[in-house]
Amino acid sequence: MRLSGRVFRDPLLRFGAAALAIAMLFAAAVAAYALLRERPAEAADREVEAAASSEPLVRSDPGIEPLKEPTVALPEIEEPEPRSEAEPQPEPQPEPEPEPRPRMEPQTEPAPEPLPEPKPWPEPEPVPHARPNPDPRPEPEPEPEPRGLPLQEADWPMPTDEQVEATREPRRYDLPSGAMMGLSVPSIGLHDVPVLRSNTQGALDNGVIHARGTSMPWSGTPERNVYLAGHRLGWPGTGSHLVFYRLGELGRGDQISLKGRDGGRYAYRVTDAFVVSPGDTWVMGRIRGRDMLTLQTCTPIPGFQKRLIVRAERV
Repeated sequence: MRLSGRVFRDPLLRFGAAALAIAMLFAAAVAAYALLRERPAEAADREVEAAASSEPLVRSDPGIEPLKEPTVALPEIEEPEPRSEAEPQPEPQPEPEPEPRPRMEPQTEPAPEPLPEPKPWPEPEPVPHARPNPDPRPEPEPEPEPRGLPLQEADWPMPTDEQVEATREPRRYDLPSGAMMGLSVPSIGLHDVPVLRSNTQGALDNGVIHARGTSMPWSGTPERNVYLAGHRLGWPGTGSHLVFYRLGELGRGDQISLKGRDGGRYAYRVTDAFVVSPGDTWVMGRIRGRDMLTLQTCTPIPGFQKRLIVRAERV
């Protein structure tokens, strides 16, 4: 490129051109120096790589000492000193045995006291064969203790066919002043038969008697045996005539009732019937846990050597 003569005549232009030329020269020198310096560095790197590939790998030294755990001494076990043979060995003390616990023995309930046996009935005084007074009279207390079952043999007249047939009809009675309660047995037609609290022959000839020493239906005992006795034949025209004539016809389940003077009623149901001898007074005793009514009359007709017993349980 040509510069006009004006350029060379202007001093500023001449200075700028000179500076530009110097800068270009300086740049060329720097580039040549860098080129020459790079080649020896590359050759050195290649030499290092070749040497590294031929030499084995060795861990470099970090320059610091490795950490070491301190050595700890193990504790020494002290062996027991041997004892001399002369030294006496302490004898082992036996362990105390535990005291045996007291053995619990089952408590036994006290044996129940036996029920008192009924007292025997006395033998009644003989009665003349005269018609007794139908109105009973209370006897004074005390009465003689019994020595056997009530009802004694007597020469009662045998009933007629009409009298036997009349026993199949309902028979109703009025309670006199001396009666303690009334007895009803509907299955044999008896209604409010007077029950007298007396064991004399006179009372027995006028109705049904309650055996002295036996239970009352209202007694406060846990068991009862209300014992009543009546004639199988008896005297005609009295309250005892044929009163228990059909007693042997009662069967299991038949109902019997007692009515006190205060109007209280006590119901029973027949459970069994059997025959005993006149000396078998055990039938008058109570049975533990039972509430009974016992009816007694003579059997068989006409010998009357035995006693017919009918028992009923309270319902």
